[in-house]
Amino acid sequence: RAATARRSPATRSLGRAHRSRTPRSAGPGRLAGYRPPPGEGRGPPGRDLIDLSTMAPPAAPSTERREPRIFETWEGNDRFFCDGRCMTGPSPGSLAGTCALVLVPSAVFNALVVPDVASKYSLAFTVVAIAWPLWCLSCLVAAGTADPGIVRREPYRPPQDGRARARYREERLPNGKSVTVKWNDTCNLYQPPRAHHCSVNDDCIDKFDHHCPWVGTTIGRRNYRPFLGFVFGTAILCVFVIATCALQIKIKYDELPAETQSRNLKAMGEAPAAMIVLFVAFLGFCFVGVLSCFHAYLVATNQTTYENFRDGYSWDENPHNKGLIGNCLEAWCAKAPPSRFRFRKPASQQPHLDGVADETKVEVVVDGDGGDGGDGGGVAPAEPPRRGTGGPRMFPATARAVPTHVSDPSIEDEQRRRAELAEARATKRRIEMELARAEDKMRELAVRVERGEM
Repeated sequence: RAATARRSPATRSLGRAHRSRTPRSAGPGRLAGYRPPPGEGRGPPGRDLIDLSTMAPPAAPSTERREPRIFETWEGNDRFFCDGRCMTGPSPGSLAGTCALVLVPSAVFNALVVPDVASKYSLAFTVVAIAWPLWCLSCLVAAGTADPGIVRREPYRPPQDGRARARYREERLPNGKSVTVKWNDTCNLYQPPRAHHCSVNDDCIDKFDHHCPWVGTTIGRRNYRPFLGFVFGTAILCVFVIATCALQIKIKYDELPAETQSRNLKAMGEAPAAMIVLFVAFLGFCFVGVLSCFHAYLVATNQTTYENFRDGYSWDENPHNKGLIGNCLEAWCAKAPPSRFRFRKPASQQPHLDGVADETKVEVVVDGDGGDGGDGGGVAPAEPPRRGTGGPRMFPATARAVPTHVSDPSIEDEQRRRAELAEARATKRRIEMELARAEDKMRELAVRVERGEM
């Protein structure tokens, strides 16, 4: 009573008003505001009740940690968009710029040049002028957003008996020819035949061709065919654009009176868009035309750009040569191997592919680790193949060699350092992803608090 007496009249009136608006509970375990279904007991009129004793307790928040997905802890320089659904190289802006370089002149060409030629000759010009640039763009995007054939990185494993691995080893292909492969310190494995580690993407690429700055990524086994489609398709598009622009200039020339002075120059002045597009197409053809001829030679001889500049195989020396028809069929008709990764899946749900191409199913002839070469007593090449005036560009079994294992603590320390660095980078990316998710949750909670939902 003393506490009640000390309260002001306004406070006592507010308390009475609050008690008058709050319905009383009819018993233990009852709440107001619930209308029971037919057949369930009801309380006094106007008070629909619910029995809390029948309600399950709220589930405790899950403390289980979600396993990060592959693209969230990716160690290469590739970029991922749309929650891992789209993958590009380190410079997606280059891909967008190349798309604009094809799309903008094509739009001007279709708007200002094609209508005159199509009305004069055939509507087929309109169909080709629209469909062919779209085909080139589709090949460009497919090459720039595909997995080029990235080889899976392996965890660091110390050499057997604590001895350093040989830098190179010899392997035999299914066709019986031998090639020399190199140990990759970043991926901790011997690279598959024709593979190479791209320093720009920081990935080991199967059948590495080159890193294309126009596509913004590396060209390898899985995106070489769409790259060829873009190169050859763009060369044909340039020829078509040049011919169509010349036809529009001819139409303007025929429309001028025969006695007109400087008829040629005036006809060109009547078609300024055709002159500009023709000049751009000519410059483009000077580049992609030469590139098309070079890659036609590579396809015919079954070489990559990297192999051509490094080894310079002749027709008989190339261990991958299958003949002209076989080489062309491999480049244009062979089924593309599946990717070694499911980027939106965690590491525990990745596919286990022993070999994604026939050339990866090799036999180890001379093993640099002493574990796969049969009795472990083989020898490994001391250095990679060199150019020569003749003979095969690989090490035969009788080549000069060094002992399989050479104690070199510096190599082992470097490999361990690289492994620790890769692990630290993966941990950093995982922490950054967790912090980003925590910030998103904090922002969401702040919005809900502001709206009065909590």
